[in-house]
Amino acid sequence: MDYNHLNQTEESLRDADAAARIRARLLIALAGFVILWILAEGLMLYDALPERVPTHFGARGLANAWGPKNLFNVFGLLIVAGVILIVMTLLRLRPKWYNFPGKEKAALLPAERQLHVYAPLQEALSWLGASCAVGLSLLCRQTWAVALHERNAISTPLALVPVVAGLIAVLIGTIVAVRRLRAFQRPA
Repeated sequence: MDYNHLNQTEESLRDADAAARIRARLLIALAGFVILWILAEGLMLYDALPERVPTHFGARGLANAWGPKNLFNVFGLLIVAGVILIVMTLLRLRPKWYNFPGKEKAALLPAERQLHVYAPLQEALSWLGASCAVGLSLLCRQTWAVALHERNAISTPLALVPVVAGLIAVLIGTIVAVRRLRAFQRPA
């Protein structure tokens, strides 16, 4: 058996996992920056907002419910975006909580190999959390634009594209994790 090849594979997996951790941290930081940027803009716009702000939109993006201008109605989506980002960031730290095909088999692997299986899922959670946070932040900003009569409706595709990207990342991460798991289970 060529053990040198196995060491190269383990080393390349470690490098790939390290790169995934860096990408995950950058995604989280970028999403946090977007939330803070839009929050700062919202704080500057708060006094200019009318006393009634949109609180719900229909399928075509038109406001169909309005409520009083208060912190929740103005910043609620940003609060949810921040909570999602924090929860997904913390969930990244608990890979044994993940549910994916072969989870019970992954638990039987040596610790080093478990890390290789969980790494793509951890990155995928970062993509999902960051993309949902950015999507909600963009929706929040669009809500203010409707309230200020800068636009007539929100653009639901603009907010949904990041969420779809996050879901695609989860699908890809799951596929990569399952493939790694199967490769580790093959007899040497």
